[in-house]
Amino acid sequence: MHRLPRLRILDKLLLREFWLAFLATLAFCTLLLVVATIFDKFQEIIENEAPFDKVVLYFLCSLPFKLVQVMPLVAALGVLFSVGGLARNNEILAFLTSGVHSLRIAAPIIASGVIVLLCVFIVNEFFVAPLEQQARYLERRYIEAKSESKLATRRDIFVRGMGNRFYLMKMYDTRQGRMYSPQIVDMTEDYSTLRQRIDANEALFLGEKPNEQRSEWELEQPRIWVFDEDGRLKSFEHFSGRHVVFLEPDLSVILGQKKKPEEMNFFELRQHIEILAEREQPVFEYQTDLHRKLASPISILLAMLLAFSFAVRSRAGNATSAFGYGLAWTIAIYGVSAFFAALGHSGALSPLCAAWFPIFYFAAMTVYYVRKSYRWYA
Repeated sequence: MHRLPRLRILDKLLLREFWLAFLATLAFCTLLLVVATIFDKFQEIIENEAPFDKVVLYFLCSLPFKLVQVMPLVAALGVLFSVGGLARNNEILAFLTSGVHSLRIAAPIIASGVIVLLCVFIVNEFFVAPLEQQARYLERRYIEAKSESKLATRRDIFVRGMGNRFYLMKMYDTRQGRMYSPQIVDMTEDYSTLRQRIDANEALFLGEKPNEQRSEWELEQPRIWVFDEDGRLKSFEHFSGRHVVFLEPDLSVILGQKKKPEEMNFFELRQHIEILAEREQPVFEYQTDLHRKLASPISILLAMLLAFSFAVRSRAGNATSAFGYGLAWTIAIYGVSAFFAALGHSGALSPLCAAWFPIFYFAAMTVYYVRKSYRWYA
């Protein structure tokens, strides 16, 4: 009974010290990120005379994604400053010598880590994606001074469709859903011979037919060639005016795809992967980033516990080394995760392994070092 009031005092002390250190570190990192972005974009802003309000809005929209990326470092520094400071003053040692387990001392840190983890996941899923889309638009439209028409068009498109179908065109306007000089080619199973070719001056997207698993397009003056198995012409039709045809579902999505993985939340990215996979397009990068959307927030809690295992053992004589070890392990999380992500993006490693192996490895290291923090003084 005597220990409970002391533990409550410890919980309050650790929570207060951690959140003060965390918020101060977060504010400092926010300032650094803003300054770095200003220096990075300053020349383009001046040369293209970007409006001040659009520049400020760009900084605000691009900031959440960058903060999510540095959150493991921010959280780890919060632990090193707060727990390390208490340990150097022998306040942590007093509890350890009285028989309190180091995991009980870590409980407020773990609870805080779970809160930070959940907040990062929510922000990443519901706010980062739309804000990144807006930031990218503001950057290209005002900072890089590209026209609206250029932003809305993709040029010289070559896209694989479902089955053995390919789409080629000079340009696609994403605002209007319009193809310019499209050419639609169907190949045989071994890709050796043409089966059908459709050319048109333009093609306008009319809408999806989800119940029929196809999309409706209006072609201007389409020409249709049909070939036999030996590649000899069987028929040719030339339609005057406009003619409605039905093509594969989600074709407008494929033709207009410009989003990066960070501009889509988990469910949007998963749907995008399904659309690409149906067309046998490479999806290693997207699948790796899909798994990383779940795995990355966990690295925040691991970084905090690794930092705790070193900070709790801080003394006046070894404070710098304890801080350095905790920081080094946090940087190692970034480095190893980036290395495995690159392997996953290239297809050299399965996306599942590329995203989760670093998490399991550092989880094992976390267990090892947290166990060492118990009765280290004995």
